[in-house]
Amino acid sequence: MKGEQKALEAYAQMSLTKIVELTSPISLDAADISITLNLGLADSIIVATAKAYDAEIITSDEHLKSLEGVKIIAKQSNTS
Repeated sequence: MKGEQKALEAYAQMSLTKIVELTSPISLDAADISITLNLGLADSIIVATAKAYDAEIITSDEHLKSLEGVKIIAKQSNTS
């Protein structure tokens, strides 16, 4: 039941998300962010997209903790 509960919680969170287009302006901003902050491509796209939509980033990736608009959550252990 624990695995099913986690899946339902994950679905509930995902249902609140919005999928947006990766536009040229966001891509160019992501490239600048990648160079300026020395971030990888995926992280830079996430940061640029959040900036474009004035959205908060919620993650467990500690290397993003110094960025404005990022909320760090603790990683959950895989103990069953």
